[in-house]
Amino acid sequence: MKTWITEKQIVGTGIRTNNATPEAIGQLWEKVMASGLQGDIFAVYHNYESDFTGDYDLSIGTEQSATNALTIPAGHYEVINVDTSQPNAVFLAWTTIWQSDLPRAYHTDFEHYAQDGSVKIYLSMVD
Repeated sequence: MKTWITEKQIVGTGIRTNNATPEAIGQLWEKVMASGLQGDIFAVYHNYESDFTGDYDLSIGTEQSATNALTIPAGHYEVINVDTSQPNAVFLAWTTIWQSDLPRAYHTDFEHYAQDGSVKIYLSMVD
């Protein structure tokens, strides 16, 4: 399902990483969760080197208006609803995405962790 989102300003922390270093991603999540973020949480994948096999920036934070905020650009995104009843649900969803033939643009992708416990992955797509 493709949907239009408006631009969002995200404030948080981040790292340069890749999918071969899941421990670095786990450490970032631990750091972020220990900081006591309030509200919906966004994990933003951006500045892709190439595709899912290359390096990218991962920033995790909340939506706030600030001068040093990361911008999720407005646009059409493919939305993947994550089945959160499964252990490692987000990782399993990404594994399915990586194995798919979706025409991904590798511009800005993000995970939205809503306060109601739902998780959605938004993928930038080739138009």
